[in-house]
Amino acid sequence: MYATFFMLSHLYMCIYWHVVLQNEEDIQMSKAGRAAIGTYFKYKYLADLDLVQRTAFKWTIIRPRWYNAKAGTGKASIGRTLLKPDISREDAAHALAYLSQREDAAGLAIDIVGGVTPIEEGLDAMIKRGESEFPL
Repeated sequence: MYATFFMLSHLYMCIYWHVVLQNEEDIQMSKAGRAAIGTYFKYKYLADLDLVQRTAFKWTIIRPRWYNAKAGTGKASIGRTLLKPDISREDAAHALAYLSQREDAAGLAIDIVGGVTPIEEGLDAMIKRGESEFPL
């Protein structure tokens, strides 16, 4: 394991600032989120912005959108995603554990929701592309 700072957020803060909304359900979820916890999104975004500018240590950000308490499936949608489906806490933890072993994931912000792609396969593809899902 390499020394990395991981930031695992309960809600995806960039729906407030950055996400490309894909459908009407995403738009309505985004509006509801801003109305309910806009201050949280603002300061979560500012914290992430501060983190990505740091060079003293390696970092990786994993951003699950919405959690559920269901059993993990070992599958997810990773990269530029919709806001749904939600992801189990177990699958988010699985992704985090896998990334903790991947030094080549340093410097990436990775979005993750429930999906059909095996988690390791999706993360490997995201790391290979090297495209962060954060507005750097």
